[in-house]
Amino acid sequence: MTTLPDRLVRIRDFLLLCDRFKTIRRRSYLADGRRRETDAEHAWHMALYALLLRDELEQPVDLGQVLALVAVHDLVEILAGDTYAYDDTGRKDQAAREAAAAERLFGLLPEDLRDRLQGLWRTFETAQSPEARFARALDRLQALGQSIASGGRAWREHNVTRVQVEARMRTARDVDPVFDTLIDSLLAEAERRSMWSATPASDGPR
Repeated sequence: MTTLPDRLVRIRDFLLLCDRFKTIRRRSYLADGRRRETDAEHAWHMALYALLLRDELEQPVDLGQVLALVAVHDLVEILAGDTYAYDDTGRKDQAAREAAAAERLFGLLPEDLRDRLQGLWRTFETAQSPEARFARALDRLQALGQSIASGGRAWREHNVTRVQVEARMRTARDVDPVFDTLIDSLLAEAERRSMWSATPASDGPR
């Protein structure tokens, strides 16, 4: 029987723990409405968005760095849980919960890998690079696209209005004109299909 070095044991155990990422449910639904999307599905879809939109940007970004940010950006939700973008109550302590989760989760890794993954997570959260700003815009665009694909179901369940969604999309629009164009197209589709709630929610965009 092969004895693994402690470093590989810690990496292996971390990767096995991350299987739970596949079970964290978001509020967004799959396009067919069968169930809510998982964090892992969201991250995969974001990666595909990145692959297809990277060459449409006016300013180049490092695709490898973008994909690393995408892979790591929501891992803390394994311990902290998902916080809906329009949940004011949940957002009050979201930053603290997720920072604590990052310390615990990434702390399971050897120090160099802990620092690397936690650094990626912080870079995404604080939008400290062009790659992080692109990744954050993808995060919002994918969620918007998923809401449209599923007929606005989650928006209606949580009384989310067009005004709220437009406010949340503002920072994504500012990243590059391609986001502005795609967001306009998606919002027009939502308007055409009457996906919006008529009653504003008490929640607002984070």
